[in-house]
Amino acid sequence: MKKFKYSARDKKGKSVNGEIEARDVAAVTDILHDRGLVVVSIKETSMLDISKLQEINIGGVPMQDKVVFMRQMATMVGAGLPLTRALEIMVDQATNPMFKRVLRDVLLSVQSGKSLSVSFREQEGVFDSITLNLLEAGEESGNLEVILERLATELEERSSLTKKVRSAMIYPSIVLVVIIGVILMMLFVLIPSMSEIYSDFGADLPWITKFLVNMSNFFIKYWWVILLVVVVLVVGWKYYRSTDKGLKTTDKLMVKIPIVGNLIAKIQIAQFTRILSLLLSSGLSIVKALELTAQSLSNSIFRDVVMDARNEVEKGGPLALPIARSEYFPLLVSSMISVGEETGEIDVVLAKVSEYYKEEVDTATSNLSTLLEPLLLIIMGLAVGFIALGVYMPMFGLAQVMG
Repeated sequence: MKKFKYSARDKKGKSVNGEIEARDVAAVTDILHDRGLVVVSIKETSMLDISKLQEINIGGVPMQDKVVFMRQMATMVGAGLPLTRALEIMVDQATNPMFKRVLRDVLLSVQSGKSLSVSFREQEGVFDSITLNLLEAGEESGNLEVILERLATELEERSSLTKKVRSAMIYPSIVLVVIIGVILMMLFVLIPSMSEIYSDFGADLPWITKFLVNMSNFFIKYWWVILLVVVVLVVGWKYYRSTDKGLKTTDKLMVKIPIVGNLIAKIQIAQFTRILSLLLSSGLSIVKALELTAQSLSNSIFRDVVMDARNEVEKGGPLALPIARSEYFPLLVSSMISVGEETGEIDVVLAKVSEYYKEEVDTATSNLSTLLEPLLLIIMGLAVGFIALGVYMPMFGLAQVMG
């Protein structure tokens, strides 16, 4: 298959440009005619298309661009603007090259008669399954404007949570880097120079100093071995995490870690209640909503609990029961779900629980640096103190030798 760039005009005379894969020019012409377009020009592109380089965007389409898209689309659709015209406006004002290309392809797909959700499904890696299913539900129910507004809010919540967690980890990460830097400086610079001085005097070194000197010599001589071990550990960790058993074991371990594990659990519960509430309020069945919610959770332990709950609900059981059996979900969550099932307003109840855990996550992320700071400072103090003791203890013996 070859790639062709084309320029055409629609029935209203508006210029339409794009790129398409086909066998030859004749095939491209047939495809464009099927879309109701009048061909202006068709040009085959080379295998190395320099223009594609600007579309390289590590991490995909920025979250902020997605939020702006949802908000503005909701406004335009709510104002009665045709979907194709709204997409044309979004294509014109898109600044991210990759997203601009995606929107252009979606516009052409919608113009050919496909729905918005189907058109976005053809663009891999742009929106997740939850977003795509909600778009589909909005189109089927005729509430696309409402769904787009909800999706914009949901994407903002995700972006805000990610930023808060990253911000909370900045200070501990800096302290950890400083600790490693100080230790390496002492092992590679201070200890070797001090050991030369002590050896010239022939003083008997304490065991701490001998241990540090031997460690320093090993680091200097066999640094490549240490680097190799680190690489093997990282690769091994990633491989172990890629297996089903390894993923569950490590995820369970992460939840058990003091301080950090509590934050992970709250994040998962907040996302579970928020996503499930959003899906249910948008008209999806509870079985489908639970399946999509499970896919959105990053921790496999919580994901398995939700999938087990989904299987029980599919058989006719209540949702609150499997959630209550899990040791990872607090009693508050299962009790509130039970109330929601009894009153028939489970989406409303879940939204309230989500707000509560959102505040819990905000508090936990704000306190994370405060809680980790003493631990990191203790570790740094012990490491530096141990090295300093090994460096300066021989000075007392050296004074006796000189005396």
